[in-house]
Amino acid sequence: MLDVPIAHNRKDEFGFLYTRFNLMIENLQSLIDRDFKKTLMMQRAELKQLQSQINPHFLYNSFFILNSLARTGETERIEQFTNMLGEYFRFITRNETDHVKLKVEVEHSRIYTEIQQLRFSRRIKVDFGSLPAEMEHIKVPRLIIQPIIENAYEHSLEKNTDSGLLIIGFNMEGSYAEITVEDNGNELEEQHIQTLQQRLHKDGGTDEMTALINIHRRLVLTYGEGSGLFLSRSELQGLKVTIRIQWKEGENECIDF
Repeated sequence: MLDVPIAHNRKDEFGFLYTRFNLMIENLQSLIDRDFKKTLMMQRAELKQLQSQINPHFLYNSFFILNSLARTGETERIEQFTNMLGEYFRFITRNETDHVKLKVEVEHSRIYTEIQQLRFSRRIKVDFGSLPAEMEHIKVPRLIIQPIIENAYEHSLEKNTDSGLLIIGFNMEGSYAEITVEDNGNELEEQHIQTLQQRLHKDGGTDEMTALINIHRRLVLTYGEGSGLFLSRSELQGLKVTIRIQWKEGENECIDF
């Protein structure tokens, strides 16, 4: 064990080696602690950034929907809508934990999608798949699905003049848990998708990429290389975003910073 110093009272060459060894493991532990704290701070900073990016258009449209429901006297739908909106903002603003069970993260994303459907039900169809039971208790960083769905609405589906289609799916693939978000938005050139994928590894970028870069970075910090976001062309001809989490049975509880 590299965190257990050697106790000794020797004054000879072995004593010198033991002392140097103890100093080495002390420095090593200090480096490990510093790296852990740096990772912790980055994780929390990335989450705070996403929390602060509440889309003002989403907020405005939510109040517009509420006003419309009030004008038509649909009290039951008003109650349903305000409950969903309350749950949405409760999840967005909560600070007690940086990680949640995937089941909770998915439920938040589903509520967001249901709110959007009050606006777009006539021209955007949503196929929100069921989360497999074996994936429910995987711990994930908060806000890794809903911002991607929001990105699909804002940069693709809302601009699509034809009928829109959004599909959210879940799958276990070998040692990976995968969540996919894909749409039938404007057709993308293969080169454009490759460029977007490359930009995930860089800081900064357009509003369209900021949330994706943020999520990709937090997934890599939490689960290591091989996890993260992977972009490709959807069979629907729009963009497909795959959230990939390295996962093994019995090791699905990531550190809750």
